[in-house]
Amino acid sequence: MANEQADTLLPEEQEVVRFLEELGLQVRPVPTSASKTPDFVVDGDARGYVVEVKTRFDSEEWARAMDCGSVAYQERSMGHGRWGEDVARGALKQFRATDAEHSRWWVLWLAIRCKASAEAMREEAIGSLFGVRQVVYYDPHSKKHAMRNCLFAKPGVFERHPEIVASVVDCGDGLAFCVNEFAADVSSFQESVFCSSFARIHPPTSATDLTENHGFCRVRRLSVNRSDDSALAAHLQRAYGLEGAIVLDMRAHSASMAVPRSKD
Repeated sequence: MANEQADTLLPEEQEVVRFLEELGLQVRPVPTSASKTPDFVVDGDARGYVVEVKTRFDSEEWARAMDCGSVAYQERSMGHGRWGEDVARGALKQFRATDAEHSRWWVLWLAIRCKASAEAMREEAIGSLFGVRQVVYYDPHSKKHAMRNCLFAKPGVFERHPEIVASVVDCGDGLAFCVNEFAADVSSFQESVFCSSFARIHPPTSATDLTENHGFCRVRRLSVNRSDDSALAAHLQRAYGLEGAIVLDMRAHSASMAVPRSKD
């Protein structure tokens, strides 16, 4: 990409370009127009890609409280959240505006640039992709209640939008690469430069990976009425032999305050 083009990009977009070009791919920004378009068209690998970058910043309320020296409170979902679903819907319109025939792989890049509860926002972003909620149940071995994350406890971004083959969750200090196993083109994508470059470092995050390696459970029959928590809990009890299961939307809370520097 030409330097003059890179200079017009936002910092998080410049990071995307740097990452993709290090893979040997050719990145071309999509010119802005009256109709919303994605950020980049990428060539140099089979079908090529269309990439849209969505950035999550701190809320205005949190930033104002910090600027005023007040206590700034933040609440985030520990699973599926509204932001991920909203930006995915917007991204789909942008993908279609440039690649109406869906001839390329569509990749959603989520840049988390929050100072407040950044790790919790990362988990919310991933939870939104996979429709995560929490299930609490009684463990007869420990004689205590236990909690597990549950995939597809509600229709997530990947299930609702199988056109999106993958999503990168970028926290600034690390990347989580999530693959959509609902996507019709996921098999070919797994052979791509994009996917294989991540796989050499760490297995991509997928529903299979989360259940087999990270202790997640999953809704095995997607025809279950997932808007009915009782029906959902009963399904998980049968599928996993759980006792007294309750499905919840747990949230993480934090409080921050800027401490003035000493003049000494």
